[in-house]
Amino acid sequence: MKLKLSFTDLHITCEGGESSQDAMDRIVKVLYEQIHLEADQTLFVTHGNIMSLLLKHVDPNIGFNEWKNLSNPDVYMLKYFSPDHMEIERIWDDI
Repeated sequence: MKLKLSFTDLHITCEGGESSQDAMDRIVKVLYEQIHLEADQTLFVTHGNIMSLLLKHVDPNIGFNEWKNLSNPDVYMLKYFSPDHMEIERIWDDI
């Protein structure tokens, strides 16, 4: 299954698509653009694949199984402390 492989080989691409690394780079760029604006809070609304790649950027242990276990919808909070220190908190159960 190519979707599963795309979490371990971030450079694999399907015809006409982009690699997971390219997608991750794209969403991480947007994340850091928002961080540099120094807004108190930013809301990202996206689909599960790009969300799981953003979470994987923060925690490299996140992979296919975590993607597979996302609920629909699902809500996560990223807490930014520094470029090397972000924390993930799943808050959907708390809503």
